Amino acid sequence: MSIECHNAFILHRRPYRETSQLIDLFCQDVGKVSLVYKGGRSSTRMKRGTAQPFTLLQVSYFGRGSLKTVKSFEAQTQVVPLVGQRLFLAMYINELLYRLLQAETACDGLFECYQQTLLAIAGAADPQIALRLFELTLIETLGYGVNFSEDIYSGELIESGYEYQYQHQAGFFAKQAIHKQHDVYSGQDILALAQRDFSNQNVLKSAKRFCRQALANLLGGKPLHSRSLFTAK
Repeated sequence: MSIECHNAFILHRRPYRETSQLIDLFCQDVGKVSLVYKGGRSSTRMKRGTAQPFTLLQVSYFGRGSLKTVKSFEAQTQVVPLVGQRLFLAMYINELLYRLLQAETACDGLFECYQQTLLAIAGAADPQIALRLFELTLIETLGYGVNFSEDIYSGELIESGYEYQYQHQAGFFAKQAIHKQHDVYSGQDILALAQRDFSNQNVLKSAKRFCRQALANLLGGKPLHSRSLFTAK
């Protein structure tokens, strides 16, 4: 029996049969992995509390199919202290990863970004900045990042004094006479997005709008359950 061992975070879990759980993990080296945690709902294992979301875990598992079996969990850190809206934001991030990551496909750097984002959401004065940075990183990691520096049609550099339209999964181009206002961004905001500079609230609002548009396209229009828990500022 071949045993694999990875650092991981829990993305999603649900009851399975009488005492077990189905758990989806985000593993550092192999991406999203689905597991059966036998006896995971038993009183003994629940009291131990080792398999908790927002805790860095070391998990060992075995199996050859798409659904592996947990051998053991060991907590590497304490649970990241998340309460109120910050907890809802972390749940939103978990749902994004659960919905968008391909099974057992490594995502270079995304695991570390996720871990840093959880800590930033817990401790930052404004968790929205950490959230936007994570969303942009996720979009790029999935292969849908856009060029924030050049017009996708003319190839000319984007300039701060002009307005541009966003085309899904492509990028920005000079605003045309016929346009949807929701797709229009100022050149100044686009250039700030390129630098990940959210010191201006208008840029932060533009970043939220861009990420919502880009992610909605990737999610296929299916709503996220976590968004019903909060209204992000």
